[in-house]
Amino acid sequence: MAVSTAPFSLLAGLALLLGGCVSGNRVPAKPSEITVRVDCGVIDGRTGSVLTWDMLLAQLDPADVIVIGEQHDDATGHAVQLALVEDLLTDGRGALAMEMLERDEQALIDDYRDGIIDTETFAKLTESTDWAGSGSWAAWYQPCVDAAIDQGAAVVAANAPRRYVRTARIDGWTTIDTLSGPRAQLVDRPDTPITGSYRERFFELMGGHGDGQSPDPENMNVVESFFRSQQVWDATMAASVSTALETAGPPVILLVGRFHSDYEGGTVSQIRRHHPGAEIRTISLEPACETVELNPEEPQADFVICTTP
Repeated sequence: MAVSTAPFSLLAGLALLLGGCVSGNRVPAKPSEITVRVDCGVIDGRTGSVLTWDMLLAQLDPADVIVIGEQHDDATGHAVQLALVEDLLTDGRGALAMEMLERDEQALIDDYRDGIIDTETFAKLTESTDWAGSGSWAAWYQPCVDAAIDQGAAVVAANAPRRYVRTARIDGWTTIDTLSGPRAQLVDRPDTPITGSYRERFFELMGGHGDGQSPDPENMNVVESFFRSQQVWDATMAASVSTALETAGPPVILLVGRFHSDYEGGTVSQIRRHHPGAEIRTISLEPACETVELNPEEPQADFVICTTP
């Protein structure tokens, strides 16, 4: 068995970024018992102004795309997601796009919608049962899928298949660029590499410096390879949102890990490349609101919802 030589900080960063796929949390997930529309504080990410739930909905109403950044193991955050899906995807309009489902699983969503498979079979076939911890699919994500379907909205498997993400990490983007036919429809990458503060935050989290001056080039190469994977996720999810916006109409709600969306993360920036004129709103589900730093120029999100009442 090969032994990893990556430093602990690098491995810890990977665990945070890949939380849904590699979660070691074996405590069974349970739905939150908090009445989120009343008990969770909502603040404007630029000014810190406190909003009621109805005020939040009014400000989200004009949005074409609403990106909800989650902490994968936050039960109350998932309850907020469900409430937003219920309140925003009404009258058979819009779509729910999900990081947790991969594009080649779209047929399974359609089979589930049509009653061909049940919830247990759906979770098993998509390997989603324990996506964010033990039993997390049934407790946290399936209710959002059901709410969208019940209201006549589309449900979109937004992410890239893991095999292509792995290929990007190991071989670069060359193999992805040579895909053709149906396989080419399953994955996207950025037209140009994502740079700026998003890249810098990624390298900082992963234990690198982001400036190419790391004293350990081997580890920097590892971080760079994982950033390629990150960008494939971002570009694929953004393209999925773009397609949903064109086919299902607004609003398109994207459920995604917070790193992809906070501080104008890679997924958000890629959505803007597809639809520069779209009204995009970001929400950060924050368990520790006391740590939020208001920044009018680069806010954590347009709205921060405190999931610890």
